[in-house]
Amino acid sequence: MGSIVSQGRKAGASALTVLELLAAEAPISHFESLVDDARRQGMGEADLALLETAKRLGLAVYAQAERRQRKEARLAAFIEAGKGIATVFDVPSLLSVLALKARQLFDLDIAWITVFGRDAGTVTVSACDGHTTALRTGLRIPDDPAMSSANAPFWTPDFTTDERLAHSYALDSLMESEGMHAVAAIPLTDGARPFGTLYVAGRSARWFTSAEVSLMTSLAELADLTIEKTRMLERAADCLSGAEGRRDEARTAAETAAVHGRLMSVVLDGGGLDTLLDEAGRHLRGALRVHAPDGGILAGTDGMPAESETDTLRAMVDAHALREPILLDCGLWAAPLLAGDRDLGTLLLHPARPLADGDDRLLSLTAQTVAALLLLQHTTAPSASGHDRDWLLDDLLTSAQRPAGRFEERAARLGIDLTRPHVVVVARPEDEVQDNRTAIWASSYARRMNGLKSMHAGCAVLLLPGTDATAAAEQVSRGLTPLLDRPVTVCASGPVTSPAGVSAAFQEALRCLEAMIALGATGGFTSSGEHGFLGVLLSDTHDVEGFIRSMIGPLVAYDTQRYTEFTRTLDAYFDAGGSINRTAERLHVHPNTVGRRLERIGDLLGTNWQQPERAFEIQLALRLSRIQHVLKTRRPSLGSD
Repeated sequence: MGSIVSQGRKAGASALTVLELLAAEAPISHFESLVDDARRQGMGEADLALLETAKRLGLAVYAQAERRQRKEARLAAFIEAGKGIATVFDVPSLLSVLALKARQLFDLDIAWITVFGRDAGTVTVSACDGHTTALRTGLRIPDDPAMSSANAPFWTPDFTTDERLAHSYALDSLMESEGMHAVAAIPLTDGARPFGTLYVAGRSARWFTSAEVSLMTSLAELADLTIEKTRMLERAADCLSGAEGRRDEARTAAETAAVHGRLMSVVLDGGGLDTLLDEAGRHLRGALRVHAPDGGILAGTDGMPAESETDTLRAMVDAHALREPILLDCGLWAAPLLAGDRDLGTLLLHPARPLADGDDRLLSLTAQTVAALLLLQHTTAPSASGHDRDWLLDDLLTSAQRPAGRFEERAARLGIDLTRPHVVVVARPEDEVQDNRTAIWASSYARRMNGLKSMHAGCAVLLLPGTDATAAAEQVSRGLTPLLDRPVTVCASGPVTSPAGVSAAFQEALRCLEAMIALGATGGFTSSGEHGFLGVLLSDTHDVEGFIRSMIGPLVAYDTQRYTEFTRTLDAYFDAGGSINRTAERLHVHPNTVGRRLERIGDLLGTNWQQPERAFEIQLALRLSRIQHVLKTRRPSLGSD
């Protein structure tokens, strides 16, 4: 250590000093004490500054190496878990292996799997792993819908204090007997049907990282694929003992399961998207292409026909609406790539011949396998790729009190600068059916516009770069309405230039949208800023002062500076029903004086001040100003009895 520091005394040698520590894989404490040791040995300030910079950069490299090692270790453990799951061919054994691998993968104390039964409100423990006392296979326990009914992983740092959960006596007693605090729940499916829930838990409170949550989704997707394959093999075995027709069905199911197994092997052996599509294309006898959620092409094989962006988008929307492969009018098949409620894109197939029996099922399994590979890539990619745009906007809308720096950092990893102007757009389709076409379109549009998207109570919420809220609302309306073939009411608010302003702009746009619907203006588009006096009622701040200034500000300022009575004259003019003579009588002046004052008022407010809509808003501003003045004069003085 001393020889390294002595080298650091020479000008420009600080970088070499840190490099030697990195090459020697020195403990992090050596980096921390490097500058202190050099200062004690008399190094000059200039060299100390260089050494401090080098130390900081060295620690950054050290941290990156540690993250890379953890990521590689996590990937290796995940692949090992996937291989262990994929090689099991009956459901009970599969669930036991899944519980074991999940507990090991997340380094927690207990893992168990519950399966839904016929009785609502209760579930059956079908597998468990780890040292337990009361928790055992076959135990029937109350179900907590907050954890088991979601389409994405649910996690809590401490089960005992989380108010989102039902906290039934029986379930709380079970958790308490096992001493469980941190719990994560991952939904499992059998095809499109809910199957059960995988739980992993620790006996101390802890937060799950975004990488772990993403890994949970990937593990559940692999488990879902294996559950479905296992079910197919079980059905095939049952059919083999039946009639000839059922035997043909069994052979088709067994062949499909075998192909599915080969596709999964490509994923688990480290094959890429191109390799997977080549393998699947041979069995499906057609060309394949994968589109990202925004419509961009991720990978494809030769032989795909060209189609317009509009056709691609409609194919994506229709496939995701049904959540299963569909045949399009152009002869292509489109299959959604889903992971729970997450949209990972769309798989298109151009078959060389009409699909045979079982091929549509193989296409569905291929889409699920592609989704698993995309999830695996997201899990092991840099953290920027793993951030979900929906989650970020959800947090911006519901957690406005969090530090702005954290939001800005997350957004920056997605290529979004929240300090630049953005507008919030809310779109509500009329008579929305139970599908996710609106969400698919909004996700695609947000990515193309480099914005964010979320869904709230059937409404698509978009955060889009720009300053013109009305123009943004119009673009969303013209893009979404034809696709859904039903009216869509759209309202926007903004611009905002900070994370804190997003939630307020959303609430303002939502109130504006609700007002439009109440006024019978469904199917249109607007922004809260273009409604004059209505904007005062709709805005989050109820900026009465701002409204008064925008309507009669020049008049009030002129009266204050010149000691004139133009504001009083205009008020009297409206009260007199627009009669100059009656106005003169009220003000006790000559009608010519009123006429000259009105001409000057027109110069200050603009020539259109007497148009009906503008005149109404000016009258409202005068009335608000008068009421405001009266209320201010009625304030009691501080300290009065």
